[in-house]
Amino acid sequence: MQKRRLKLGLVLDPEFYILEKSVTAVTIPLIRALVAHFDTRIIYNQETYDKFCTEVDFLVSFEPKWAAPVLNWRRAGRLRRSLPSCPCYVIMSDPHIEQWREDYFLRQKLDYILALYYQPMRTHFRRVPKDRIVHFPWAVPDEWISRAEIFFHGQEKVAIFGASQSDAYTLRNWCRQQPGVESYDYSGVENKVLEGDEFFKWLQGFDAVIAAGSEDTKYRLTTPKYFETAAAGSLLFAQDTDDLQRLGFEDGTNCIVFSKANFRSHVETYLADRANEDWLIIRKAGREFIRKRHTIGSRLSMLEVHVRQWQGRQ
Repeated sequence: MQKRRLKLGLVLDPEFYILEKSVTAVTIPLIRALVAHFDTRIIYNQETYDKFCTEVDFLVSFEPKWAAPVLNWRRAGRLRRSLPSCPCYVIMSDPHIEQWREDYFLRQKLDYILALYYQPMRTHFRRVPKDRIVHFPWAVPDEWISRAEIFFHGQEKVAIFGASQSDAYTLRNWCRQQPGVESYDYSGVENKVLEGDEFFKWLQGFDAVIAAGSEDTKYRLTTPKYFETAAAGSLLFAQDTDDLQRLGFEDGTNCIVFSKANFRSHVETYLADRANEDWLIIRKAGREFIRKRHTIGSRLSMLEVHVRQWQGRQ
């Protein structure tokens, strides 16, 4: 028997979507996929929240203040009874900033944080119980991942790109200065030249790409670059992070894991024999790894299972 399509109340600032304010290539496709997969009502202010919150099976808010309005979820005080019996989720990224979000989550008595970064979220949001943090890492649109043959382009350097003007990028900026590295100033934060699948097609043209941020324990984030690079079929040089093993990135199997201490030796080994078939094997494994575990489709399936399990416990 086919299950009834779940009704979603999606809390979202329309301008964030229409003006494509996201600094990552994969966020807008995620919004589109959520709307298409579920029977969706868009909630963009307190009025629309109050109108639709009793009509849905679950509520998901994008990042409050940045991509979604800050709401009174009516889970406390005299209006508490007006809230429906459904799970309330809020998507949160960089947990080292905007600390007010922890108070917001707890004060509003929300059910779950959909955490783009799991261990960093646990580190910085210490008052949130472990079972209320659901790992919801970055994911790549299913249709972006090609099945075409991966081949060696003949490039003589390893590529690196992304923002630079923050302490969160100290290792990235150091990598930029090392021999054998070609730096590009494209960045969703500081220099948004390419968007969406246009960015992804550009990324597919590289043999090898570095994903790095900072080794400071305050950061160590597994950013979208990790997933995008592997999905594009490029060889991923992945800075070790707190979530890397949890996510399934494996050194020598689907990526090359590095730290500042061994970065140069890894790059030298690659460049000394960059046409070796073994690198293509890792690139192919990386792309298949993302296809199997880190697509937007897989995230929606996980979310739906989580909601239905919640319903089953009520």
